[in-house]
Amino acid sequence: MCKYCLECDWQASTADGYTEKEVSEKAIEHFVETGHTVDSLRLPPPTAVLEN
Repeated sequence: MCKYCLECDWQASTADGYTEKEVSEKAIEHFVETGHTVDSLRLPPPTAVLEN
């Protein structure tokens, strides 16, 4: 999951090592602090590494 601001360069993502809960909490904090609109994008699940 990735959450990002529609008004500035702020973003938080599970790809950065955060849990989905942490990403959501960070998005809420950003909104409360700035009043900026935050949107989200679902990331595809990690692909399995294939060994030959």
